Parts: sequence; C-alpha cells; structure tokens
Amino acid sequence: MGTRRGMTNDNIALLRWLARSVETGAAVLREGRLSCTTGRIRTLCRQPGEWRWIAGPHARTRYPDLKTLLVEEGSALLAREAGTRTSRFDTGNCALELRLERLRTARREAVVVVAHDVTGQVREELRRVRDREARLHEQRMLAMGVVASGVAHDLNHALNVIALRIARLRADPGLRSQVDSLESIARRVEEAAGTVARLQDLARRRRDRPSESVDLTAVLLGAVEMARSDFDRPGRPRVQIHAEVPPLPLVRGTAAELSHLFSDLLLNARDAMPRGGLIEVRARDARSGVVVTVKDEGRGIPEEELPRIFDPFFSTSETRETGLALSIAYGLMQRLGGTISAANRAGGGSVFTLEFPLASRSARRAAEERSASARRLRVLLVDDEPDNLEVLQELLALEGHEAETTTSGRAALDLVSSGHRYDLVLCDVGMPEMSGWQVVRELHQLEPGLPIYLLTGWANEIGEHDPRLRAVRGVLAKPLDLDELRAVLATGSGPPPSGDEHASMAS
Repeated sequence: MGTRRGMTNDNIALLRWLARSVETGAAVLREGRLSCTTGRIRTLCRQPGEWRWIAGPHARTRYPDLKTLLVEEGSALLAREAGTRTSRFDTGNCALELRLERLRTARREAVVVVAHDVTGQVREELRRVRDREARLHEQRMLAMGVVASGVAHDLNHALNVIALRIARLRADPGLRSQVDSLESIARRVEEAAGTVARLQDLARRRRDRPSESVDLTAVLLGAVEMARSDFDRPGRPRVQIHAEVPPLPLVRGTAAELSHLFSDLLLNARDAMPRGGLIEVRARDARSGVVVTVKDEGRGIPEEELPRIFDPFFSTSETRETGLALSIAYGLMQRLGGTISAANRAGGGSVFTLEFPLASRSARRAAEERSASARRLRVLLVDDEPDNLEVLQELLALEGHEAETTTSGRAALDLVSSGHRYDLVLCDVGMPEMSGWQVVRELHQLEPGLPIYLLTGWANEIGEHDPRLRAVRGVLAKPLDLDELRAVLATGSGPPPSGDEHASMAS
C-alpha cells in the first residue's frame, strides 16, 4: 500500500491504533471547538462527573465534564505564549495526563491534545502516599504522646493536691459557710481532670477502658438538642438536624465523654456546610454493638485527604478552624474498644460512622457494702512530693486511720525491713531512683501478702491487661477520687485477690 497525502503506512497504522486505544486519546481544538477526537476522548466526554486537577495551584478548580475541560484548558494555552502544557486531571474513577501543544499553521492556530490514562499509576502513587502518611502519622503521634504524657502527669499531680486540699477544707466545721464555694472549686478541678484525660485521648496514650454503662439514647438525643439550640441563632445559615434514635442497649463509656464526642461531630458537620443544610443522625442496634452515623450535605472530603482526617490539627475546609476534635474522637473510640471512620456520600457530603461496644452485664455498679465495724488502719504513704503526703495524711487522719509518710522507695523498704508493720501501702509510681513498680516488687519479697495500691497521674495509660497489675491490689488515679479511696480503705486489708499475686513484673 502506498502513501496517502504524504503519510507513510507506519503513520497511518499509528493513527488507527491511536483511534482504537483504550489508554491514549487525541483531539484538536480550533476556535473553541473540538475536532478529530479519537474513540477514547469521545467516550470520556460522554461520561458524567466532575474533573479536577490532581495537584498544583488550580487544585480546587472543577470542570463539569471532559469536553469543557479540554476547551477551557486549550483556550487558556492559546491565550498565552507558552507552547506546551502537561497536567493531570481526575474524575474519581479515571485519571488522565493531558499534554496540550500549540500548533501554528499558515491560516490559524490550534491546540493538539494527547490524553493518556494514568489511573493505575495515580492509584499506586496515592497508595504509596497513604502508606508514607500512615508512618509519619505514627511518628507524630508517638512524639506527641511522650509530651502529652509528661504534661498530663504534672497537671494531674497539681490537681490532686488541689482536690485533696478542698476535701480537707470541706471537712473543717469552721468553713461550713463556704461549702458552696468549695463545691464549685471541686467541680472545676473535676472538669480540669477531664480535660487532661482528653489530652491523653488525643495522644493515644490512654489505656484504661471505662467500666460504666451509659444510656447512649439519652446522651445522643441530649447532644442533638443542645446543637439545635446552638445552631438556631439569627444571622447564621440554617442548619437542620434530623435524628432517628430508637431506644438502644447500654454501651461502654461515660456520659460526659460521649456528650463531648457527639457535640464535636455535630459542630464538624455544621462547619462542613457554610451555606446551611441538613444533618442526619441515625442510630441502630447491631449484633456487635450500637452503630451511629452522622451525615452532612457539604462538599465531602477529598479522597487523598481521607487517611489524614483524624490527624491532629488537620482540616479539609478553609472556613473550618483547624482543631483537635476529630483526633480526640478517634482516640476515645479506640479506648472504648469501638471504631470511627469517615467516608463520602454518593450524593455529596460526608458521613462519620461510629460503632460502640455493648456494656457487659457484669458492669453494673453495685453499692459497695462497708464493713459494719470499721477498723483503724496503719497506712504507709510513699510519694516524692511532700504536698501530696501532707494533705493525704491529714485526710486519712480524718477518716480515723494512722498514716506514716516517706518520700522515697528506699526509705519505705527500710521501714518495712526494720520491723514496721502496715495494713496498707499507698505508693506513687513516678519517683526518682526507684519507681513504684520496683518498690512493689521488693516489698513483696520483704512481706508477702502486704496490700499495695499505686497512686499515679499516669493511671489512664496503664492497660487493664498489664501483667504488672497482678502484683498490686489496684491503681488509683490522680487527682484522687475520695469515694474510691474510702472503698480501698474499707477493703484494702482484706484477703489478697485470686491469682498469683507475686507474679514477676516487667520493670
């Protein structure tokens, strides 16, 4: 076969292949109109769906279809002096690399477009980016966890001294006229302790799991009503909340934490809709627990940003303040033994799905029976902070017990080895030279069966299955809950718990 209009057989074969190719397409733009489009281009132009830049300074630009994209990008190239331009665009299920080249002829100018399907390559690059982001996320959270742990410990120590001082003042008959003021301060201390716990949730450092049973229906509906009253203010875009929350079984958690959680999610949904819209809240009883969904009608979350949505200080909206709410929510759900995930809705907007584990039947809080004949105890207090020792010794005296104090683990061991006998030991964990865990191990060698409780601002970070817990009766968190302390005093000198109390501990 000979040539046709100066074209070789090879050139004709190449053009025929280009017309049939499922990965590469071509088109010509003249005077704002497309012509000479190959099959691949024609097919994609007929498919609905927005196209956007994958990256670059115009990443937020959207095109309603491929034809509009080619016309506008080609016209922009003709308006500039640049001869070529290569960019990548994505429509969610297809990615194209477009090379636009300016072509000058004797009569007029045109733009030749060559489109190559790079969907597989883009998806692979995105996977690698997500893997890298996951590793960086773990490193960031590890660093933040170390800082948060130290800050939480110091704050809990300070709050513990304040809380115990307040309890001491409340017991003073001469200050009964100030009871209301002291109660108000005590509530503030409790709120501050809750804030510290949320800081540990943020850093994924908490290991404790609440044993309380919570009525999720009441908590969720309460959060919805509070959000409605907050959203319904003059001058704000109208945001409606539609809630379908049937009676649900009890779940694991605390009412205060879950109320914060739902309030944060509803605020996040509102901020995703700067022009207003509808938020849908639904809950249902599933086999493994309770499932709650919070849906909004915003623009959704870019797919490449979904892996980072629960990172601290990450935001997907220019109008939304960067914050910690979603990261704290993720940490809380992990600690509860549940899950939280984010996804985009088919019709636009995003949806957050939460799965809560059911509370166990054995989690019912039964009133502890106090011993009818309260016995006076000899208690050894071990803490390197004199303020803690002083106020705790005073409180134990008010409860009718005798307390001896020491500021180091070595001094505590010397007292026991020299023949001093105690009914109970309350020992701090974070002490210089010798930690509380080391003190426990050596005390058991000196006096097997001695009841020991640990006091620490890191209580929330000790997992319930930590093997070291087998050597102690329990761990009391700072700031100290006086009712919990009284329960320890009522039962702390009783028989040791079942199991090998003297099991070896990790250092």
